[in-house]
Amino acid sequence: MSTQPPISYSSRPTLRINLENLRYNYESLKKRVGTAKIGASVKADAYGLGAVQVGRALYGAGCRIFFVATAGEGKILRDAIGPNGAIYVLNGPSPRDKGVLLGAKLKPVINSLAQAHQWAEVASSVNEPPYTAIHIDTGMNRLGFDADEFAEFARDKKLWQTLNPEWVMSHLACAPDKDHPLNNTQLARFKKAAAQLPLTPMSLANTAGIYLGKPYHFQMVRPGIGLYGGYATNDPEQEDTRPVVTLLAPILQIREIAKGETLGYNASYTAPRDMRIAVIGAGYADGIPVLESNKGYATLHDAKVPIVGRVSMDLTMVDITDIHLPKQVGGVVVFRGDQLSAEAESIGSINYEMLTRLGQRCRRDYGKPEGKEEGGARPKSQFQSKPKAQFKPQGKPQGKPQGKLQGGRPQGRSQNRPLYKGKSGAQSPSSFRSKPKPR
Repeated sequence: MSTQPPISYSSRPTLRINLENLRYNYESLKKRVGTAKIGASVKADAYGLGAVQVGRALYGAGCRIFFVATAGEGKILRDAIGPNGAIYVLNGPSPRDKGVLLGAKLKPVINSLAQAHQWAEVASSVNEPPYTAIHIDTGMNRLGFDADEFAEFARDKKLWQTLNPEWVMSHLACAPDKDHPLNNTQLARFKKAAAQLPLTPMSLANTAGIYLGKPYHFQMVRPGIGLYGGYATNDPEQEDTRPVVTLLAPILQIREIAKGETLGYNASYTAPRDMRIAVIGAGYADGIPVLESNKGYATLHDAKVPIVGRVSMDLTMVDITDIHLPKQVGGVVVFRGDQLSAEAESIGSINYEMLTRLGQRCRRDYGKPEGKEEGGARPKSQFQSKPKAQFKPQGKPQGKPQGKLQGGRPQGRSQNRPLYKGKSGAQSPSSFRSKPKPR
């Protein structure tokens, strides 16, 4: 056993979120798409990393278009970034969400003829209805207008003028595999359908779609996993992305296990030799899936340490028998980081799921780390409490927002169009709160 002096530590795991790498990934994707705009997907609490902090960091990097799944997510983001960014709600308008959509100036994505008629009634009843986006299904068979519905919608000029769509969009089903025939099929279907709404800007590509090339970029792309450091394609060598999230879990106890002894619930692991086991202070409540039991791994001193026994709610056991560098109670074991995709593959999952599983119990650090990254000793100092350049929402806008909004009309329409249109066509500063509520 180690004879090192005891160190001070907390039993709570820490989720380190590197906002500098987040901004790097945003800029990297932006360079790939040329003049196309970036609409950042920050749904599911920014893939589990914190929509408030991630949204502000992306806004500070220049992003002005965001996508969330629900109106509730949109309100949280609106309070975080202030009044000037465009926030689209992918699941569309629901009757009970009317107040939130209007109050937070959220833009619903219209997915069906029924939603179109429902939102048209709302838009006709208020002075400043937000713009919308129209979602066409081109092969995913999930949300979106089918071909017949969309043709009917496009013929109803009064309806689509009432909805006033800023974008027509679809979603790729098989973009990670560049050779999949459905990619070209969806591209052709999308171009044919979108032609029925002339001069309306188009958006098709997710992160993986960006790597399919310029024909898929149109006027806006909508990356998600690529912003957060996950690989999106079957050829990760082509992707310029940096890891954003690392889960650091403390060693709570080191045990000597004799050959033949069993570990954890259901005695699912039997020691094949005399072993040294580290009991780690993180479990499935913190985002380590039960499916990693006896097959996943973490890292200690840059070496893989296998998970042994069943992952429990608060604890995970790893085999450190072959780690000969110092290790002690309070030392740090690392999950995720640049191993995110490999971790997911080892249990038949995907990196998206691995991120969104991350529990709220973890302490979250959004600053730049100092000292050691991992290993038998805790980093020499705690991380900075704030990122170097964190966006802070400003007060009420006076007249036009300063600077050129990235969320403006990209092609075919005026770039000076206000974010929200009333009957007069003017922006209403009084409709915004002076400051977002602190969360």
